[in-house]
Amino acid sequence: MRPLFSKHNAPGRSQEETQPTTWMYAFIDRPPSTDPSLCFSTDVRVTWRRLPDATASTGPQFAARLVRPVIDEAAADCSVLRLDAAEQDITTALCSRLPLSGDGVEVVDVRVRLSVDAATRNAALRDEQLRQQYRREEALRAERLRAEYEREQERLRRECELDALARRQAREREDFLRGEILASPASARLYTLLERSVEHWPRLGGPEVGTDLVALVREVQLWQPENRWVTVAQLLHGFVTGLSEENRKELLTILADAVKAFGDEALARRLAAVAGESE
Repeated sequence: MRPLFSKHNAPGRSQEETQPTTWMYAFIDRPPSTDPSLCFSTDVRVTWRRLPDATASTGPQFAARLVRPVIDEAAADCSVLRLDAAEQDITTALCSRLPLSGDGVEVVDVRVRLSVDAATRNAALRDEQLRQQYRREEALRAERLRAEYEREQERLRRECELDALARRQAREREDFLRGEILASPASARLYTLLERSVEHWPRLGGPEVGTDLVALVREVQLWQPENRWVTVAQLLHGFVTGLSEENRKELLTILADAVKAFGDEALARRLAAVAGESE
């Protein structure tokens, strides 16, 4: 074994004699890839030298022990399907860490050659195919969920529009009833007659075919606000509303007697029956 020379030797020594002695050590390993179940096959050649504080037991295994963690760390980020790229990345990681020192040795250079056996490559291909299939299925599932979400949003939007339309129609119908139908007894009576003859009253389809328009106009005129009997009916309604139940019964009895006196006994009996029901 050649003696270990220091960097600072005596004057007169040649440049070759001032350089420490280095050795080459080769070993193989199987560092894991991005998939821990799939490993590279590595052929590693380490150039190393002993340090001045080295003991007698210091040997090439110590140099290998310094290199292996760096290789394992870099390989863990590489795929076995990208062999050249993995070799480049591992070499770059090693070069950035050199020289490596420890346990009385110093690693000054490392050469790494990677390989992958057929079984490992086939397993990686199957795994990649499964991952791609899973990604496609996930993309399809996400697309279905998005489509369902959009359909649900559209359904809710239509429901909101229909609710708003129903509220608007209800307000318009209420305004129509207050402003047109209930504006006068005549309008209310006309509404009653038309509602019986139209299948869809809110559309105001008009009276059915064969309606006696003359009788209809006469009926409407009978219920005009200026008609005397409409006024009488309104006054009587206000008067009756203010009576007690007993007074209402007495008024019906008087009215039945008056109607009977005018010769309408059938109506008189009906009024008397109503008076009896109020007891």
